[in-house]
Amino acid sequence: MEFYLSKILSFFISPLYILFLVILTQLFIIFFLQSKKLVIFFSKLFLILFLFFGYSPLSNFLLSKLEDYIQTSKYPVQQLTGVIVLGGSFNSGLESKERNEVSLNNSAERLTKSLEIYKKNPRLLILFSGFSGELKPQGWSESDMAKKFFLDQGVKPDNLIFENQSRNTFENTKFSKDIIANYKGTWGLITSANHMPRSFFAFKKQGLILEPISVDYKTGTSKIFWINFDIVTGLTNWSVILHESIGIAYYKVTNKI
Repeated sequence: MEFYLSKILSFFISPLYILFLVILTQLFIIFFLQSKKLVIFFSKLFLILFLFFGYSPLSNFLLSKLEDYIQTSKYPVQQLTGVIVLGGSFNSGLESKERNEVSLNNSAERLTKSLEIYKKNPRLLILFSGFSGELKPQGWSESDMAKKFFLDQGVKPDNLIFENQSRNTFENTKFSKDIIANYKGTWGLITSANHMPRSFFAFKKQGLILEPISVDYKTGTSKIFWINFDIVTGLTNWSVILHESIGIAYYKVTNKI
């Protein structure tokens, strides 16, 4: 139930949906209530939200703080026993299965970073954690796609471990902790930089201190130019910021971190 509620909430807190809801409410007022004051109010509200979401320097600044909250570990990758790679790098499993071709999304750096480390450390164990983040999974699971991806890239089967149950970050930790505990040594955690705080502290709550290896950065390190407007970038950034901020808050309230 928690998984489904999180998906519904993610939809409603999307900045694009918020703007759409304001427009929809305004149209309802125009055609049914015919209140000039309310029409003016929602017109102003839409303009304010549009300008707020589109003011990209603010969202870039906040997102960079989120991405830099936990710095990538300087632990030598050649000495790692293994890395846990969190799911979220794949598109639909149905099309992948039907085409027999793994389809990657814009979080694919989670996978490529593990390959990069594997090339430097051929003894490395790669634990991929993830079943599916879709409400109604079809076709291959994320673990199925990960298996094909890694084997196609030349990773030896003995170096691969798959956790094929989790559907969210908490379940990643829940179903992976015992696997990691079976192997002595230091493990790294690979996930997107904006997702690292929530996942790192979720594993820590389970008693696992992992070496953070952040990837998939959406922001850079150059000085922010504070006079700029980009609604596409702004909507994208705020979608991530709201999703992770609410996720972190919920995990704290429910004692998951």
